[in-house]
Formats: sequence, structure tokens, C-alpha cells
Amino acid sequence: MSLPSPGAARDRTRAHYDRYPFGFDQEEILAEKLERRVMGEAIRATRPGDLVLDVGCGASRVARLVRRTSGALAVGLDLSQASLRGGRAAAGPLVQGDNLMLPFRSGCADLVISNGVIHHTPDAHAAFLELARVVRPGGTLVVSVYDRGSWYYPVYRWLGAGVRRLHRAIGDRGLRMTVFPLFHLGVLVLLPLATRRRLFLPVETSWNLFHDQLTTPRATFHRFEELRGWAREAGLACVEERREAARQLATCRLRRAAA
Repeated sequence: MSLPSPGAARDRTRAHYDRYPFGFDQEEILAEKLERRVMGEAIRATRPGDLVLDVGCGASRVARLVRRTSGALAVGLDLSQASLRGGRAAAGPLVQGDNLMLPFRSGCADLVISNGVIHHTPDAHAAFLELARVVRPGGTLVVSVYDRGSWYYPVYRWLGAGVRRLHRAIGDRGLRMTVFPLFHLGVLVLLPLATRRRLFLPVETSWNLFHDQLTTPRATFHRFEELRGWAREAGLACVEERREAARQLATCRLRRAAA
């Protein structure tokens, strides 16, 4: 069976997130990201006047964190119009665009963040190089991708494949009555353990998270060695590697040498 073209794959991903916009941004989640994640450390290091690009911004969590810390300018970009509508309350401009063709000049940003996004694109390598292109000399890129060695790889590949087949057969209504209640119960139990916070996820937020995790049309998985190779190709140095989100994500903080 032939693979869909890059344009068709992009359109499928956009349609998916327009239908199930990612809004996993409760206050407890934001606090955990600011205090314990690599992206939070990088955000806390920004200053007024810096430009922060959030590529794949969803509901604009990065803009919210920037607003409450440094006061830098945060610009969010996302492929999904529905996701952008969910982020309108956050500070900073929002742009609809493709992370394979970023509408920003080269070397413009002090900090670029792409958290759990490029593995949904038709070409994660090309998307990484686009992220690197817009990092200024002396600037930082924080990128997180699905970890090839994580527990989530077999979950998405095998369990997710079954859920996707079931979705095609019984639709959203059927999933809400069968598989989703088990997922939601698991989220209610496990999420507080993973975040170390008391947290109750609303049903609709959990529903969209369910589709992000199990029915998204494309997800690729990568290792730190692969990210290091892409970084060398782009002229970036890897200064930190960390497994995050209950070891689901492989996160790298990279730096471009100062001019």
C-alpha cells in the first residue's frame, strides 16, 4: 500500500486536530511544565525583548508561561485553526502555518520550542531543520519527540492500531461507550501520579487527549542519537537531554553558537 503524499498527510493531521483540538493545559499541567520540564527552564531564562516561537502551540501554553515569567514576546504557530481558537486568551500573536515551511526569517528567535509536535509531521527530520533555521546565533531550541524506547511506542503501534480500526467501524459515539471510559479512568488515576499534583481532567479534555494519543493519523518515534545527528547537521550543539512526560518524550535543549 502506498504512503499518502506529504500534503495529504498534513491535511489529515490538520483535520484530526481541528476535530479534536489539543487543550491539555490545566493550571496544574502548566505549573509542572514550568517547574520540572526543560522547556520551563528555558522559558525562565528569557528576558523582556526576547522573541519566543512556539511551533505547534496548541492552546498557547508557552505564551501563558512566558507571560507569567519573563514578559518576552511569544508567537505561537499551529496547523490547526481549532487549536489556535483555543489559545486566543493567551498573550502574543498566533499564526496558522506549517512547521515544514515556517513563515519566519532565518535566525530571528531567541528561543524556539516545539513540544511533542514534529513527530506528527510527514517528515520529522525536515521539520527539525526548519526549527533550527529560525534560531538566532546564541539562541536555544527545545524540542520534544516521542521516544522510540518508551512504553508508549508499543501502545501507539499495537493498541492504537486496534483503536483506530475500531474508530473507523463504530465512530466517535461507539468509542465514547466502549474504549474511552477505560482511558478516562486511567487518566484520572495515573495523571496525578505522573505530575505529582492533585488534578482532575475534564471529560472533553480527556476525550481530545485520547484522540491525540491513540487515533492521531501519524506519529513517529525517535532516539536521542537521531536528534544529535540532526543537530550536528543544523549546526546546533546539544546541551541537555532528558526523558519527560513519564518517559514518553525525548527532549533535547540545543544551542546555536554565538556569532
